[in-house]
This record gives sequence, structure tokens and C-alpha cells, in this order.
Amino acid sequence: MREFQKTLKNRVIFSFVVIIILILISGILGWFLTKQVERSDSIIETVHKFKEDELQLRREEKNLIIRGYSQQRLERWQIAKEDFNQRFGELVGMGALSKDEIKKLKANISEMSKTYNQFFHDIQNHKLSNDEITQYDDHFKKLGRGSLVIIENILKNEMKNSTKVNSRTDVLIIIFSIVFVLIAAFLVVNVLKNL
Repeated sequence: MREFQKTLKNRVIFSFVVIIILILISGILGWFLTKQVERSDSIIETVHKFKEDELQLRREEKNLIIRGYSQQRLERWQIAKEDFNQRFGELVGMGALSKDEIKKLKANISEMSKTYNQFFHDIQNHKLSNDEITQYDDHFKKLGRGSLVIIENILKNEMKNSTKVNSRTDVLIIIFSIVFVLIAAFLVVNVLKNL
């Protein structure tokens, strides 16, 4: 009888140790997956804000093109450009962009700056003709669309990452549930067998 109790006790202790180890592992994996989801959600939110900032920048460009130059419109455009650049810096800091995307966006921003400087120089010095306005507007559209394509790709990648994390979480929940049920069954069978 003593041997039987010792064996049962060892099995119960072993089962509880395995359960504790599994709880620790699931806690660590849960924390890791939660961090990935938070990061992905943060990047998606920042990308949406970046997109809004780019659209606001485009809106201010249109105001300058349609309504003409004024110091107030220029200041609103500068604020929109600062917001746009700040959001770009946030995305770079989050590691949301690949080196290639950073390079493309920086080239696009550099081209934007050159075009804006020329545009402001021209608009301050003389009244732009309709052809000149159309050329600037087309160029601004092209630059904006180039950035939006990159932004959309980032958004798609983060959505895919988020979906992967969700599916990993589901798989882990299923695996741990099965293992916990098996260990519980092992404990019950051993206890009942030895009663």
C-alpha cells in the first residue's frame, strides 16, 4: 500500500509540475503575442495618421493653388508638412518601414520639398498661369500617390502580421487546452485507478 501511495503521489506531483510549467510557458507566450498585437495596432494607427497627414498636406497645397498665396495659407501648409514629417519619423522609429520603403519615402519627401520650394518661389514672385498651376498640381498628385502606395503596402503588411499573430494565438490556445485536458485526464485516471 505504501508503494502505491508513493507512486500516486509522484504522479500527482509530476502532473502539477507539468501544469505549472505549461502555465508559465503560456504566460510568456501570451505576453509575447500581446506585445506583437500592441505593436501591430500601434503601427496601423500611426500609418492611418500618416495617411491623414499626407491628405491634409495635399489639402493645404490645393488651397495654395486654388486660392493663391497668403502668409496664413503658407503657415497652415508648413504645419501640415511638419506633422507629415513627424509621423514619418514615428514610423521609422517603430521599425514599421523596410530600408527600401524608407529610401523611397525619403526620396519622395526630398522631391516634394524641392517642388514646394520652387512653387512658393514662383507663387510669391508672380501670378502663375493656368498651365503652370496644372503642372504643379499634377506633380503634387504624383508625389502624393507615390507615398500613398508605400503607405498602403505598410498597412497591408501590418494587417497580415496581425492576422498571423491572431492565428498563432488560436493555435496556442488549442494546444494548451488539449494538453491541460490530457494532464487532467491523466490525474483523474491515476487517482481512480489507484482508489
